[in-house]
Amino acid sequence: MKKSVISLALCVATVLTPVSSSFASSDTGVHIETASIAELRFERRALEAGTWFIPQVLYETIASETIAKFGGDRNSTVYFFERPVTWHAQMMTGNNNTPYVHTYHSIEDGPVVIEIPAATEDNAFFGTLLDSWHKPLIDVGPDGADQGKGGKYLIVPKGYKGDTDGYIVVEQDTFQGYTTIRSMTKTTSEEDMKGHVDYVTKGVRMYPLGSSNTQTTFKAMDNVVIDTHLQWQEHFSTSFWERAHQALQNEVIKSDEKAMYGMLRHLGLVKGEAFAPSQQQQVMLNEASAKLHAEMKDSFTHYAPKLWGEQSQWTIPVNPEMMLTNATYTADYWHDYVGRGTTFAYYIAPPKSLAESRSTTYIKGILDADGNPMFGDYDYTIHVPANVPAERFWSFLTYSMETGSFIYEADRLGWASNEPEMAFNQDGSTDIYWSSDCESRGYTNCMPITKGEQFFTLFRLYGPQAEFFNGNFVLDDIQRIDTK
Repeated sequence: MKKSVISLALCVATVLTPVSSSFASSDTGVHIETASIAELRFERRALEAGTWFIPQVLYETIASETIAKFGGDRNSTVYFFERPVTWHAQMMTGNNNTPYVHTYHSIEDGPVVIEIPAATEDNAFFGTLLDSWHKPLIDVGPDGADQGKGGKYLIVPKGYKGDTDGYIVVEQDTFQGYTTIRSMTKTTSEEDMKGHVDYVTKGVRMYPLGSSNTQTTFKAMDNVVIDTHLQWQEHFSTSFWERAHQALQNEVIKSDEKAMYGMLRHLGLVKGEAFAPSQQQQVMLNEASAKLHAEMKDSFTHYAPKLWGEQSQWTIPVNPEMMLTNATYTADYWHDYVGRGTTFAYYIAPPKSLAESRSTTYIKGILDADGNPMFGDYDYTIHVPANVPAERFWSFLTYSMETGSFIYEADRLGWASNEPEMAFNQDGSTDIYWSSDCESRGYTNCMPITKGEQFFTLFRLYGPQAEFFNGNFVLDDIQRIDTK
């Protein structure tokens, strides 16, 4: 037995350390470098396991970065913005039309209660409670389970047998989860924003079930730089794989996906064990995360189908598999972990239902009219006609492809048709611009972009009308401007 264990250890060490030996197959005459086989195997497993585990890495990043930056903890703290977000909130594909409210919870030690206030004439919530894989569990607010009446949402593990009378019960497979809520107000005036703050701080409560202390802590997040994207870039202190190891320690093991955990184990990520890669492994892990980032950018560029076929480069925001599976990415005979990884490399918090589409819908602009990715080295424009089928208003928001977040230090994140500052043509149409130097170019309705960096935009319609869905309206493509 002892001899067998030693032999096994030697085999494992051979796979994970540099090897200079090689051999030639007498059958094929192909010369195979053993070291390259080990390295290719390591990279292959890193790319696949990393893609699969992106949702967990994202959750761990969002929760741990927020708690570290603002204090508080899971199960008793509400994090919120007093006003719509600015570029400082480096969250993925955020929306700056309404303030956000977030909570983070863990039911490892028991159920947790989140109290949501009833909607009023001036204030209401549109939000979703999700697990740490970003699986939407239930919507809250007028379009959610409480139907605007407010209620106590009780988050419990599957099969919970305790008393649930008076609660809206939410079953969860994971230990951890979160809520993301948009606080809906009539306007973003100072008066309405004060009303929003009162609505949040007086109406939201969060505490462990049965706790004698139901006091909730509130943390305002405005105008503080907080990076809650995947932090692929080298200047961040915590690597993708370190974050993955943290997530692995904190969460339930999915019993039906142990093959993927086996891939993580090959990389040195094991639940209950320290993460201590060798110098060579660290180099390979760094290279793998860079390649994984490149894969996610490419996949995000191409994985969603075009909305209007060959008439336009505009696409739906996500791949069809997300819609087919209600954002679980799991069907009877397959699990689209690649599509899920791509989605949560750029988005968070999908709603449980499609209720939002009745009031808001959006599409993605990631290629210009010639089918090329868009970069900050060039200027771009789009002509928007007067007859956009949006009952309330429409807007553009711009994001970095490197992070999925707002353009860093941008003084303007987007443009909306209901803004007094927007310039319109005499016929009611308008022209939108993107440039790394909006001011010197003299562009109106311009959004800043970063030289050398790829970007994309989301076009949102508030109160979308039938013409948008039946194909009678087609938005023009984004055109690159020849500035020479």
